[in-house]
Amino acid sequence: MARAPLVTALPADPVTVYASGTQTITASGDSGLLDTGSVANGILSVFVNGGATGTTPSLQVNFDVQDGNGNWLTVQSLTAITSGPNFAFGSVGPGSGGYILTGKGRVRWVVTGTTPSFTGVTISLIGR
Repeated sequence: MARAPLVTALPADPVTVYASGTQTITASGDSGLLDTGSVANGILSVFVNGGATGTTPSLQVNFDVQDGNGNWLTVQSLTAITSGPNFAFGSVGPGSGGYILTGKGRVRWVVTGTTPSFTGVTISLIGR
C-alpha cells in the first residue's frame, strides 16, 4: 500500500508589515509605500480605543496595492468606524477575493465628517 509523504513544512512566522502606534487621527492619510514582497497574505486591523468626536465622524481604512504602471488599486476596505471604542479587520491576499499582493502596498485611511477626531487609534498589517 502506497503512503503519502509526511509533510513537515510549517507556515512562515507572521511578519509585521505596518504598525502605526497609538495616534489621534483627524484627517485622511496613508502609511507610505510598504514592501509586501515577503508575504503572500495578511490581516489588516484598526482599533479606536478612545472615542470619536465631531458631527458624523467616519474612519475608513483601506489596503491598496500598486500595479505595474504605478497605479494604486484598493483590494480591501474595512467597515467604517463611526464611534469608539470600536474596531474593524479584514484579510488581504488571495484568500480575500482573489487579489494578489504585488510587492508594493499601502495602508490608507479616509476621514469624513465635520471636525472629526478619533483618539487612541492603532492600525496594523500582519502578513505571512
